[in-house]
Amino acid sequence: MLDSYTLYMLSGKFVIGLLLFIRVMSMMAAAPFFGNPGIINQVKVLLSVLISITLTGAFWKEQPEINFHVWYLVLLVMKEILIGIALGFSTNLVFHAARFAGGMIDFDMGYQTALMFDSDSDTPTLVGEFKFLIVLMVFFIINGHHFLIEGLFASVRAVPIDTMQFSESSVKIIMKMATTILVIGIKIAAPVLVALFLTNLSLTLLARVAPQTNIFQLSFSVKIIVGILVLFVSVPLFVMVSKYAMQEMQTEAMKLIMSLNPARAS
Repeated sequence: MLDSYTLYMLSGKFVIGLLLFIRVMSMMAAAPFFGNPGIINQVKVLLSVLISITLTGAFWKEQPEINFHVWYLVLLVMKEILIGIALGFSTNLVFHAARFAGGMIDFDMGYQTALMFDSDSDTPTLVGEFKFLIVLMVFFIINGHHFLIEGLFASVRAVPIDTMQFSESSVKIIMKMATTILVIGIKIAAPVLVALFLTNLSLTLLARVAPQTNIFQLSFSVKIIVGILVLFVSVPLFVMVSKYAMQEMQTEAMKLIMSLNPARAS
């Protein structure tokens, strides 16, 4: 027979493991690769269970006692969801920037001309998906999936279950991440956009020199050829920029996690 103290310890350990499971699942939902719809939900749940069991066994003694009050547990669940989403989404920003850059290139090359007539149409960004796959390969090359798991372990130690506080540094880091998406997207799309701008300028001069030329019809094929050529030539530059940006986002993600506990951050 189990005594009351043993039951209390086991129930407390179960609640801590359940809260950590919620943190892991929230990270899985927002993180790159793990949150991909191609990975079935059963696999995500199984991975989350295994990681949460490991976290519970490693950090159970460091976690505070849990008050078994309904509203207190609800607040803890919301906090765990927020921390998991913050960790996963911050590492996913480079992927959003790549798709944003691809959308700009698609629109300038003419692949998304349908949006001019129907803004609600679900037209895929071809270049955006191409850049997304390259960023995904860079993500695996620099062991980004390892960083996510390491970030979970670091977050448990930095932000215990009963601790979280938004500080001024947290707001600054979030604002920096939000503005970084636009900056990274423009950097990624800059070579193709500049080449297409020069192509439009050349076609404009040609229209002035030879007015009988159908520049509008000619521009469709010329811009696609120039865009594809510059796109493939600039792949090494894109890989270098995305690698640096992803490493920077990983650093900012850890700073954000540390800032949620001012005692640790100071």
